[in-house]
Amino acid sequence: MPHYGSRDEKILPNINKILVIRVDGIGDLLNSTPAIALLRENYPSAEITVLARPLNAPVLIGNPDVDRILIFDRKGKHRGITAQLQFYRQLRRERFQLVVAMQTAMWSHVVAFLSGAPYRLGRYQKRFRSTLTHAWRGRYRKGETHEVDRNLELVRLICKGEGKRKLVFHLSLDEIAAAKAHLAAWGITPDTFLIGIHPGGSSFDKRWPEKQYAELADRLSHQYNARILLLRGPEEAELVENIQDAMESRGILYGPESIRELGALLSCCDLVVCNDSGPMHIAAALGVPMVAIFGPTDHVAWHPLSKNASVVRRDMPCWPCSAHKCKIGWECTKKLPVEPVWDATELTIEAREK
Repeated sequence: MPHYGSRDEKILPNINKILVIRVDGIGDLLNSTPAIALLRENYPSAEITVLARPLNAPVLIGNPDVDRILIFDRKGKHRGITAQLQFYRQLRRERFQLVVAMQTAMWSHVVAFLSGAPYRLGRYQKRFRSTLTHAWRGRYRKGETHEVDRNLELVRLICKGEGKRKLVFHLSLDEIAAAKAHLAAWGITPDTFLIGIHPGGSSFDKRWPEKQYAELADRLSHQYNARILLLRGPEEAELVENIQDAMESRGILYGPESIRELGALLSCCDLVVCNDSGPMHIAAALGVPMVAIFGPTDHVAWHPLSKNASVVRRDMPCWPCSAHKCKIGWECTKKLPVEPVWDATELTIEAREK
């Protein structure tokens, strides 16, 4: 049965190898880093390994709380039953003492059990929850709790202390220098007021329309003499090209080759405007002044965790909702006008200049 020890019993004995499972998005992984830091604080001599997707794992490079990164590539190397069975056998040979299923999913519970770890922590939801030795049994309603706090609350079952509500994303000096060299090649100097715009998102419902982004970019360019850096993901070339075509001013269009390069470029921006997305959480972790545009997503749970970030959204009577079944065409995102985003942008710039 799931165990809830007293405060003095929270620290588990003989823990020298910990596995954290988080094989979902960039934001999910970054919003787990405060909980991983609390694990490190409570188990300082343990080796902490994080199981992550190949696309998102690089956000953990340089994280002082993570000793190893294991990659689970469901669509590549580990595709198919045979490859997955081999992966589970390898995992069992690792002899982890503790597995933390940070991702609430049946698969995470199964992996925790198959690892053979004597202690398995997760949320008492989804199937195979009975295989957990330590479980958080509550439920979160939309609009109440941030993902960082959910993760911290989970690991507090086996940790002392509250933990710090701060995302962890480390860039090396070489990565920052390479980004600055890129900018210099584009004629951007340290005196240039550089605004990064990342108009992408993991799904259509999260993306503010291209026309609105173009209008916002032009206003920023004209009023603040700003250079606009239009950043895109691997399959978003047409998206940024459409925005540029609708703009009167000229922006710089660029697709970073990696998450690390994207982070380094964002760190060089004076302001970032973006949708609810992985890059939003990267910018938040770096403390870059930011305006984040939200649609149907639970903004309370997923807003950028940064004092330098503002959220703009169109409140709707149907929120909280199931975004993928929207019957009114995602009006919260698609009909959000430029003006409230412009107002938030001006306030963010003014706060930066004080």
